[in-house]
Amino acid sequence: MQLSELACEILEIFRQNHRRPGARLTFGYLRERLGSEPTLTAAASELTDAGYVIAPDADTIELTARGFDTLQRENYGSTTG
Repeated sequence: MQLSELACEILEIFRQNHRRPGARLTFGYLRERLGSEPTLTAAASELTDAGYVIAPDADTIELTARGFDTLQRENYGSTTG
């Protein structure tokens, strides 16, 4: 599955800093690192649809076992480069 550039950047943050299933990131942290809310929401939705994260509440995303496996294989990539 090809992911957007921003979705890949979110996975990269998980890979670099929180490399375990159940790791969580808040939208506040992601806004500081990556930018505006509408694009973050779309990227988080994309990752949720792919099964890589879940959203336990409105301000948090959590890495799933499937997302963790994807990080281990490092086979995610963007369609834009």
